[in-house]
Order: sequence, then structure tokens, then C-alpha cells
Amino acid sequence: MQVRQILGKTIALLLAMQLFLIGLQAKSRIDQGNSSLEALIWMTQQYISVLVKIRSLQDKREKNDSQK
Repeated sequence: MQVRQILGKTIALLLAMQLFLIGLQAKSRIDQGNSSLEALIWMTQQYISVLVKIRSLQDKREKNDSQK
């Protein structure tokens, strides 16, 4: 059980880091000359994929919890 909690916290940390890095990449895109709107659209696309991953992980966890 404790290993599972550590794994969950690690995954959460990695997803948070991914979101942070997306923000940095967007800033870099703006600095390279892309418009703010283009960077915002790109960020939104990236965030959606992260949210899909999070939802998938939640669904798997709920399924595993219900089987116990």
C-alpha cells in the first residue's frame, strides 16, 4: 500500500513538472516571435493531452479500487 502511495505522488509530481515545462516552452515560443495567441493555442493542446493522461490514471485507479 505504501509503495502505491509513493508511486501516485511521483506520478503527480511528474505531471506537475510536465505542466510547468509546457509553460516554459510557451514562453520560449513567444520569445522566438510566435504570437501570444499561437502560444496559447499550443499550450491548450498540450494541456489537454496531460488532462487526458490524468483522467486515464484516475479511471484505472477507480477500477482497481472497486475490484478490491
